Amino acid sequence: MVEEVDRDRSGRLSFDEFRQLCADLKSREIGATFKQVVSRRENLETIGGMSDASSVGTTHSVRLEEQLAFSDWINTNLGPDLDLRHLLPIDAEGKGLYEKVKDGILLWLVFGQPKIINHSCPDTIDERAINKKNLTLYTKHENLTLALNSAQAIGCNVINIDAHDLAKGKPHLVLGLLWQIIR
Repeated sequence: MVEEVDRDRSGRLSFDEFRQLCADLKSREIGATFKQVVSRRENLETIGGMSDASSVGTTHSVRLEEQLAFSDWINTNLGPDLDLRHLLPIDAEGKGLYEKVKDGILLWLVFGQPKIINHSCPDTIDERAINKKNLTLYTKHENLTLALNSAQAIGCNVINIDAHDLAKGKPHLVLGLLWQIIR
């Protein structure tokens, strides 16, 4: 986009060039373009139903771009966190994201203190509540439940998502939950 309006080829936009760029964007059918991008079938992974009751005729889709963007966001924003040394960085393709949420620590830190959620909604969670060492199936479940309760407390929609879904690393639910908090 910059190259289209950068008349002097300086690599930077002058005020007039910026104004031209804005005018060009406003004049285009942004809604139609967005709809075309969203309806594209490329870089789309389709997953069958996740339970016996929904496995017939139900599909969920996950975009590679979402997976990459959320993984990159987590790596960038939570990378230096000492509590996440064993989980980060998430691999370059973002496939490891679903495995990394299973113990609840990563999700809790996305929602927890003094990390992302408490930055926008101070004092949402007390960090002492998270289980970090000697994790068992039960303490992982506690972590995931705490993350979901915290997400709900700040306005995320967690209907039909429970700790078991996250423990299984269901991609469409993990990405949906992350999308709500990152947005």
